[in-house]
Amino acid sequence: MPETLRRVFALILRCMPLAFYSGLVVTTVVCLMPSTSVPPAFQFWDKAQHSLGFAMLGVTGAFTFPNRLRGLCIGLVLYGVATEIMQSIFTTTRNGDVMDCLADAIGVLMGLALYTALAKTRSFTQPSA
Repeated sequence: MPETLRRVFALILRCMPLAFYSGLVVTTVVCLMPSTSVPPAFQFWDKAQHSLGFAMLGVTGAFTFPNRLRGLCIGLVLYGVATEIMQSIFTTTRNGDVMDCLADAIGVLMGLALYTALAKTRSFTQPSA
């Protein structure tokens, strides 16, 4: 693999913790935002939103914590449950939904599957120093 590509991969890997933690903050804010305040561009199918958002959390989290995938998976699923509970308690325009929790869990698994596929290419996950 060319040295330039290795450097790009190394930079991407160094940014994963920032992407993961930023994703958690953005997801929390969007989940607690009144449903009338969500921009129209984000009004596509609700379950797809949940799955895609949690897939991104899953893949960035897996690159951030590659040796703690089981804990990451459990933590993200519990985080999905917590966001649904927070929607029921702290908002008046949103309701907690068990199906949203299922969509979140499916998204986490999709993210871990993507991570696994990418991790099989050693040059992506372990760039040379």
